[in-house]
Amino acid sequence: MAVKRKLGEAAVARPARQPSLRIRDFLALVDDGVRERLGPREYRAWESRQRFGYVQYWRGDHWLHYECWVQRKTQRLEIGLHFEADRDRSYAAANLLADHAADVAAAVGPEYELEEWTPAWTRLHRAFPAPTITEDLAAEAAERIVALINGMEPLLTKVGLR
Repeated sequence: MAVKRKLGEAAVARPARQPSLRIRDFLALVDDGVRERLGPREYRAWESRQRFGYVQYWRGDHWLHYECWVQRKTQRLEIGLHFEADRDRSYAAANLLADHAADVAAAVGPEYELEEWTPAWTRLHRAFPAPTITEDLAAEAAERIVALINGMEPLLTKVGLR
């Protein structure tokens, strides 16, 4: 623990702040954590790619994928399920999830929001404050991605998106 004192004051302990990682190093740690939590056999069933500020996971067609996105400008981290196809397909997927909103909330929690992202794309996502991107945050992000995958995959199958 780091200790900070002003003249004449008693020492006050506060946690040492971890330095922020480079985005690519952070995302590599997230991917390591996803692999570890899914297990090697399940992880091999998924494709992934890391680009710029995000890492994505999908099976089959990439239009439907899970994503961890570092947003440096706003100091936030997004975990989400993205539908990135043509407008009709993306909105149809989002509408199916909206029709099963109670099931979605039961599967992954009420904190996730379903929304239009671009004129053609939709997403189910949640954002977290990330003023620094650390090893601890990478582990938390991996845990949340795997929880989202494990929660949503049965529902995606149920509603016919898998």
